[in-house]
Amino acid sequence: MASIRRRITFSQQSRIRLPSVSAANFDKKTVEHYKNELNGQLQVLDRVLVKKTYLVGERLSLADVSVALDLLPAFQYVLDTNARKSLVNVTRWFRTVVSQTAVKDVLGEVTLATSVAQFNQAKFNELSAKVAKSAPKAEKPKKEAKPAAAAAEEDDEPKEEKSKDPFAEMPKGTFNLDNFKRSYSNEDTATKAIPHFWENFDAENWSIWKCEYKYPEDLTLTFMSCNLINGMYQRLEKLKKNAFASMCLFGTDNNSTISGIWVWKGHNLAFELSPDWQVDYESYTWTKLDPKSEATKKEVHEYFMWEGDFGGKKFNQGKIFK
Repeated sequence: MASIRRRITFSQQSRIRLPSVSAANFDKKTVEHYKNELNGQLQVLDRVLVKKTYLVGERLSLADVSVALDLLPAFQYVLDTNARKSLVNVTRWFRTVVSQTAVKDVLGEVTLATSVAQFNQAKFNELSAKVAKSAPKAEKPKKEAKPAAAAAEEDDEPKEEKSKDPFAEMPKGTFNLDNFKRSYSNEDTATKAIPHFWENFDAENWSIWKCEYKYPEDLTLTFMSCNLINGMYQRLEKLKKNAFASMCLFGTDNNSTISGIWVWKGHNLAFELSPDWQVDYESYTWTKLDPKSEATKKEVHEYFMWEGDFGGKKFNQGKIFK
């Protein structure tokens, strides 16, 4: 992992990031050269992370934090939504690291770039003038320059609509998801929670989906497969208000599959409503189920109960998103 960190150099990131925040004016060809070089190295890291949740072992380590901090400016200013589509595993790993409580306490909420920040000549001139003006104050030259650079980063940082609820404009409907979650958590699943679900489910405003992991041949140890589910849940934290899911792992080490039943408001894929929710969903096939079908009711029962024949698959363990 040290070799990966050495290859993602400060020099490369400076030549990409500084023009983006209008703190320096580099030749465009130079910027593009280093951007392509950085992307090539990230593609290598992306392949490394196909089967790994963390860089070293199965827990967060200093290696993860160190490399993630190296990549922080790139994710904030250069790697926009389109760029991240080709770096699914790196983005998943990065979000996992910066979402850890210990990291979040230091960095705060990390906002990813929605578009590549562009060099602004007017802002560059403004910064240059402020630096020149403060230069004679030899006793504290750096201290005078820092607020200007910090202000430039804050002004040029891409803004995301954090407060807007993607479900806000959808009809409220009659299904109270919180009531169902309370029933599922506190009452008998078979005799109380599942009957509550079907008695109150609003098919006009809510939908039921089944997902299947696309790459079962890449799944190895079962605890690593569970880490994939845990990581997905962690990155979808803000979706909990309007969704419920039961994901199940089937099989044994080096011979397993992942599938699940999801319920959410609306009739389209919920993950497409927010860029923050798009890291994992493309690794699964999604099938919308007919709530009136007996086959759907059977699958909902099995996945909510973690009991049944599951189409011949051997249940290993399950995880609930609520």
